[in-house]
Amino acid sequence: MRYVEASPCAALAPYVQCYWALELSGAAPVGVHRVLPDGCLDILVDLTDRVGLHVVGAMRAAEVVPLSTHASFIAVRFRPGGAQPFLRLPLLELTDAKVALGDLWPREAREWRERLGAVEGTAARFALLERLLLGRLPGQEGDVGVRHAVDLILGAKGQVPVRSLEGVMGVGARQVERRFHAAVGLSPKVLCRIARMQHAVELSRELEGAEWALAAGYYDQAHQVREFRALTGLTPGAYVREQAEVGFVQSPEAVGA
Repeated sequence: MRYVEASPCAALAPYVQCYWALELSGAAPVGVHRVLPDGCLDILVDLTDRVGLHVVGAMRAAEVVPLSTHASFIAVRFRPGGAQPFLRLPLLELTDAKVALGDLWPREAREWRERLGAVEGTAARFALLERLLLGRLPGQEGDVGVRHAVDLILGAKGQVPVRSLEGVMGVGARQVERRFHAAVGLSPKVLCRIARMQHAVELSRELEGAEWALAAGYYDQAHQVREFRALTGLTPGAYVREQAEVGFVQSPEAVGA
C-alpha cells in the first residue's frame, strides 16, 4: 500500500488542500479503512480499471470503506468551502453523497477521463490535475465571509463560539447557517465538531483519558465520547485500538505536483 500527498500551487491554495493518491497491490485484501469527516469535498479519480470520476461531498459521519487487493486512486481534496466556486452549486446538495462528475461537468468529465487515463506516474497525474483545475479557476473567490469563518474554525481546532461568527460575517444566525450550507455543505456547528474531533485524532498518540479530552477542547470525557462517537462511529478508545490493528498510513509520503 502506498499513500502520497502533494500541495497545490499558490493560485489554487485558497481552494485546494492537497492532491492525494492511493495504490493498493498484494496477494490478500487490505481490509477496510474508516474515512473520517474533515469538512472537505473530494474529486475522486478511480484508475483501477476503467477511469471513473466522482465528486464525494462533505461527510457528517465516518464511512467504513472496503479496500480491495488491487486499486489505484488519485484525487483533489478541496478545503472546506473551496470547491463551491468551481462546482457553482450549493454544496449542501452534495453532502454525504457520491455523484458522477459527468452529472456536474459533462464536457470536462469526458476530457479529464481521456487525459488522466493516458498519463502514467503519480507526479505526472498530480501535475495534470493541477493544470485541469487551473483551467476552471473561478474569476471570483466565492463567499469570502464564509472562507474567513472557516479559517477561524480550523485555526482554533473547532473552539469557536458559533454566535461569534455572526459578527465575523456581519449577518444574523440564519444567514450564517444558509451561507455555510451553500459554500461548505455543513453548518458551522457541525464543522466545529469535526475540527475538534480531528484535533483529538492528532493528539491520540500522545494523550489519553481526561487529559486527552481536555486538550482536544472537550468539557470532559463524556462530552468527548458523545461527539467523537457521533462523528466516527466509535468511542475514542475503540478508535485508537482500531487504528493500531489496521495500521493504515497516517503520515503520507510527499510528492511534488
